[in-house]
Amino acid sequence: MKIKGKNSRYIRYAVQGLGILLTVIGFFTNYPMVNSILLGAIIIMGPVFCGWICPFGTFQDIVGRLGSKLGIKKYVMPAKLKKVLAFSRYILLLITILITADFIFNILSFDPRANLTVLLGGRAVTATGWIIIFIFLGSSMFFERPFCNYLCIEGAKFGLLSSVRPFTIIRNKQTCVGCNRCNGACPMNIDVASYGQVRSLQCINCMECVAACPVKNTLTVGIVPVNKTLKKPILAFAAAAFFFVAYKGMNSDSLFNLFASHNSVSSSTAIAGETAAGYGDASGIADGVYEGTGTGFKGNMTVEVTVKDQQITAIEVTQTNDDAKWFDRAYNTVVSNIIKNQTADVDSVSGATYSSMGIKEGVANALINAGGKNAKAIVNDLPEAGEQRHGRRK
Repeated sequence: MKIKGKNSRYIRYAVQGLGILLTVIGFFTNYPMVNSILLGAIIIMGPVFCGWICPFGTFQDIVGRLGSKLGIKKYVMPAKLKKVLAFSRYILLLITILITADFIFNILSFDPRANLTVLLGGRAVTATGWIIIFIFLGSSMFFERPFCNYLCIEGAKFGLLSSVRPFTIIRNKQTCVGCNRCNGACPMNIDVASYGQVRSLQCINCMECVAACPVKNTLTVGIVPVNKTLKKPILAFAAAAFFFVAYKGMNSDSLFNLFASHNSVSSSTAIAGETAAGYGDASGIADGVYEGTGTGFKGNMTVEVTVKDQQITAIEVTQTNDDAKWFDRAYNTVVSNIIKNQTADVDSVSGATYSSMGIKEGVANALINAGGKNAKAIVNDLPEAGEQRHGRRK
């Protein structure tokens, strides 16, 4: 199976437009099945989300083409500098994984991709968020996909995840005329003409190089070159891997969150409660599991609170659309503090204020609905999502 020719470019444009539409109507917010299918496709074919669906990537492409129509010259980073800068998004990804300091989360809150997604979802973004979006879109007139190339940690995740993908772009060395049009067309600045097969972690499988190639069957997308006896087993393995990942993703909320931090359903392991000196917010409540709702950064979240012997013993968030990196930061601290202190009125997590308030509000709401004598409503007086409060977001 091979994909070739200029038609791939027009198919991609159509899919990119559909990706923006689906983001606007909240499709990716509420459908974990789609996330699971995308994850399977990334493992098999590479970062197709980046090249075919990501709204911010699409807008960078549009602005870049507009710049070309206006006669603005595109610049290419010097080769040595490009190699150094190409590692920046992986360094940033490593920092976000290893460091949980507030300043790291405050910096990430200005991610233009995340802010654009919030904007398309009909929510407000900060003035700084707007400025960052316009800076990168404006830069796209002079450089190809600047944010994707050097700063997007989501692209870094997807690139690493697809490093063993069985489908890739293949160059026929015998028919290649060395025109280097593929290199000029690549928005990720990959030296396509130097490879027999393109397996760069930067590749987003946009197939612009395939469309730009003037010689038929020189650049194609297909299964990695192997002898015929291995081809069928590899195809079978690819199909099995896709369906396994898609199935696990649809039945295990945590799987997709390991690799992506955009909209998804979150379900976290319950934390055992500690014995309190006296009864707290759960006083007077019969044993059972009670449900409440709160407002996080991206809308409502659903919380289940387990009460035993008039104490809060476990809290589980069964539904949220907040980004995983923000939500997990809030959950790990807020839930343990609520159970330890036996009250929903605990401090929010700096850098993850919106998710913190959503969890606390949901717990208080569940206990009030259950008839708790001491439970009091948590007043969520945060401004509209995306606006800053006391220098903190999300």
